[in-house]
Amino acid sequence: MRTIPGVKVYGDFSVKERAAVVTLNIKDYDSSLVSDRLAEEYEIYTRGGGHCAPLMHEALGTKEQGAVRFSFSHFNTEEEVEKGMKAVEELALE
Repeated sequence: MRTIPGVKVYGDFSVKERAAVVTLNIKDYDSSLVSDRLAEEYEIYTRGGGHCAPLMHEALGTKEQGAVRFSFSHFNTEEEVEKGMKAVEELALE
């Protein structure tokens, strides 16, 4: 997702020990609205907003916008991950 124009992905993906969580924003879109659209239009359920972590969002500079959080588990398929990437790309192209 980091290569999609207009998408900002947060976090260090160079470390092996990390949670299966991807946090991102699309352009300057409100993260809660992006999360709602992912659910309503793509049936992809994420969490948008401040995630009860105001200090983290202050450090990231996303205090007002929040962020969209994808949380994965071993139950997710590659097809679901690809569907999420395609949905984010479509929203970013608007």
